[in-house]
Amino acid sequence: MSKAGLDFKDFSIASRRTEPKPQANSDASALASVPVTDRSVAPMLPKPSEKQRCETAEARAMAQEDVRCSLKNLKRMKQRNVKFFVNTALDYDLKARLQRAALENDLKMTAVVKAALDYYLTENGY
Repeated sequence: MSKAGLDFKDFSIASRRTEPKPQANSDASALASVPVTDRSVAPMLPKPSEKQRCETAEARAMAQEDVRCSLKNLKRMKQRNVKFFVNTALDYDLKARLQRAALENDLKMTAVVKAALDYYLTENGY
């Protein structure tokens, strides 16, 4: 792949901006006597008062607190079912059978144990 040849003619170039030249020394002295704020082209942004700054800061803090609380509540609602762990000691034969059942059925051992406990409890009326 070769790059296409580009030339300066392919680009459009803006002309330079010309600055007006002062005509006389009287204009320069007049510009020097004018305050700096009058010479600015773009108006400056108004500075908010101390009271306005406090109000906007408080409003922003309250909005952030509401967002934080709603996010926490959303996480609580999405929380999965509460898990209770059962810690039992298994003999080697039972664990080997459990591992084999998990491998053959492509399940985790915990899923097999959970299904076995559920089956036992329902069969015995619990």
